[in-house]
Amino acid sequence: MKFGIYNRGLKTYKVQPGSDQKAALETFFDEIFTQRTRYESLNQLLKRIYKNKAKLLRVLARPEIPLHTNGSETDIRDFVKRERSVEVLQ
Repeated sequence: MKFGIYNRGLKTYKVQPGSDQKAALETFFDEIFTQRTRYESLNQLLKRIYKNKAKLLRVLARPEIPLHTNGSETDIRDFVKRERSVEVLQ
């Protein structure tokens, strides 16, 4: 739930960046990824993500950077959609 809210905040920031919003997103990131759960594997994952904070929040310094870098995946998805469209038409 919190991650979805955070992701929407990042998308909003990219469109209209502001210093107050930047600070709030950094704080919210800390709240999400420094929490402890009763699941050790989840705790390790949260810790690993938090260690990459600088890279993951680079978008706050450079809003033109895409939030995801899976361009190849998008290209493949578009190709598959086209192929399916052709199959339907045949």
